[in-house]
Amino acid sequence: MKEISFSSLEQAGISVDGVQRIRTAATQMVEDNITPTQVIVAARRGTLLVHQADGKFGPEPEAPKLTVDALFPLCSITKLFTATSIMMLVEQGRIGLNRPVSDYIPEFTGEGKTNVCVHHLLTHTSGLDTEAIRSNEIALREKGEIPEPEPNQDPDIHSFLYSGYTAPLISEPGTIMSYSGYGYELLGEIIRRVSGQAYDKFVHENLFQPIGMTNTYYCVPQEVRKKVVRRIPEAACAEWIESEYQLNSISAGGGAYSTAMDLAIFGQTFLNGGIYNGVRLLSPVTVKEMTRNQIPGVSSQYRDEVFPEAYWGYGWAINGTKRDGGDLLSANAYSHWGAAGPFLCVDPIYQTVTVHFSVELDHQKPFKNMYVDYFNNTVLAAIIDL
Repeated sequence: MKEISFSSLEQAGISVDGVQRIRTAATQMVEDNITPTQVIVAARRGTLLVHQADGKFGPEPEAPKLTVDALFPLCSITKLFTATSIMMLVEQGRIGLNRPVSDYIPEFTGEGKTNVCVHHLLTHTSGLDTEAIRSNEIALREKGEIPEPEPNQDPDIHSFLYSGYTAPLISEPGTIMSYSGYGYELLGEIIRRVSGQAYDKFVHENLFQPIGMTNTYYCVPQEVRKKVVRRIPEAACAEWIESEYQLNSISAGGGAYSTAMDLAIFGQTFLNGGIYNGVRLLSPVTVKEMTRNQIPGVSSQYRDEVFPEAYWGYGWAINGTKRDGGDLLSANAYSHWGAAGPFLCVDPIYQTVTVHFSVELDHQKPFKNMYVDYFNNTVLAAIIDL
């Protein structure tokens, strides 16, 4: 069991020159205007190698210099917290992965819907179509046919959820991986109904607090909003950083804000087999199942990328042959992207945890941090002892 702390580079099997190369390459990305703001964390064997901030908090000339405790929107990395919370309830014997979603949400009805199981939501193989659900939501809102939410339920998320309960499937569950934010909102609703707590409260009390993620938030408090990074309004995904709606979001698919170190703690918990700072969050058995390919033989297409083998676990993207986020990562590495620029990766073979937060300037491909491979390559290249 390891916590992220300062220790000798020799103990971590890392070269001094290699660490300097990580720092220099990261700084160069800001100097080259690839991103105006960036925070990185790299750890190996529990030893903190780099924790560095470059750039400024915002686009204004007078914006303050960025600090390592800056808050970034995690966007889809939030899904990892949702998946972990589901698996905690699985361990408690309160949820079954092979159970139909309708067991927990009876309103989830329609042709073929009883075949959609919890594990399909976790692996994005449910057959749900988010665009159709959004269209249905608009129509229902105009007709005033969406009922009032329950007291511990977010009104906007309730509206989105309700609009998809009877929406048709576009594919048979388990046959195609199609990335689905709605599927994770369903998981958040399952957490709410099974636990009896609001989704964000459950995650905060059962995940963030126990392992010391003290700087991770849904509904970012006013007193810490000055630490949230800002970007020019016309930039891609700008609305996912500082809009009032996003800052108050409790979306199970993309609502959290965090610091790079807090996210590294979360990653180290998985690398440790489910334990951090003496607190066991998950069984090592559960961690193993979450971080292996659960959908062998299933293909996927995401925007301009085609994956004959999708490689997805429960919440985590599994590297496999994808070379996702780093050319030197092992096939066993697992990770997750966020649309506005964040990336978290754990490589159990090389015993690394890496976090790369940035604000992308590449408007052609705004939905992935296209330069995180540079960072991860320098981290893995610093290893001198396997």
